[in-house]
Amino acid sequence: MRLEILMTAVIFFGGSCLTGYALRRLLHFKQEGFLFSIVAGVMCWWALMELVLVPMTMAMASFSGFVAVYTALVLACAAAGCFCWKEILADAKQAAGSVRSCVTPGHVAALGLILWQLYFIHHHMYLEWDDAYYVNLANEAVRSDLIYWVYPETGAITDFDKRYVLSLWPIFYAWLSKLTGVMPTIMAHTVFPWLMIPLAGMVYELIGRRLFPKDRQLQGMFLAMAVLLHLFMSGEHIAGITFLTLTPWVGKGVLAAILIPMLFYWILRTAEAEGRGLWIMLGITCLGGCLLSSMGIMLTPVFVGVTVCLQNIRKRSLRYLLSGAAACFPCVVLGIYYICLTH
Repeated sequence: MRLEILMTAVIFFGGSCLTGYALRRLLHFKQEGFLFSIVAGVMCWWALMELVLVPMTMAMASFSGFVAVYTALVLACAAAGCFCWKEILADAKQAAGSVRSCVTPGHVAALGLILWQLYFIHHHMYLEWDDAYYVNLANEAVRSDLIYWVYPETGAITDFDKRYVLSLWPIFYAWLSKLTGVMPTIMAHTVFPWLMIPLAGMVYELIGRRLFPKDRQLQGMFLAMAVLLHLFMSGEHIAGITFLTLTPWVGKGVLAAILIPMLFYWILRTAEAEGRGLWIMLGITCLGGCLLSSMGIMLTPVFVGVTVCLQNIRKRSLRYLLSGAAACFPCVVLGIYYICLTH
């Protein structure tokens, strides 16, 4: 299983990093580093899956057909990143030259806590009752070659559940299962934590760099505190802050622990500078949130809308307000479609 974890991590982080570099060149982001490229690439992957998955589900396309189309698109994005070798080498050189100055006691403590998270979930796994539905949805996609036309709790051929059809997050780890040959249940419970927990750490590190741009010690302390909160500050198993430690394969947990903090990061960036690339990345992240959970279709535009409106009180800029509204537009379209499906 160690080999499968390593192979999946290489596919996930390596491919998303190359995709992130392609995005950086396209959107003119310079000197952002490896972490930014990985996180931006992941947001692009999730948004791209939402764009491909919804129409293919409605058209009753096969799961193998979806895998072929989505894999080809992901490979094209990663291949485009290979042409950014100058930026990759520059970031590698900069990272190698600043290792000692970048590592602080806070970062060491955060790394230790993240390793403890991974150890905890590996040896004390909590099996959420929703797994009977969501993880089985991934199993049925692989087994029956149908995306969402087999009811996962009974195995009967049926119409899809309209509440979830726009946010088929389990298909993401079903796709990884198809690529690696690992069963979806094992992918979710054993392999996936090694992807989502480090990814969350990367997001909090990026936020810390924005909140404390001139103090590396405070950045490390912020990262350690963020990881510590996920470990010890939860009161019940269904709280958003708990999901990352107990069930990091659950879509609404990824939404709470990774995607909404990433939205906060983009809001911080747009508050400093209103570049077109930042607004596009905010829109991509909003669309990616729609894949994770039906709540993401509502929560992402609410979060972005409220924060943009509050920030606009200071800026008093109609352009800033309209740019924020445009970033939420994919969620609004999916929200209207959701209402049409369920009513």
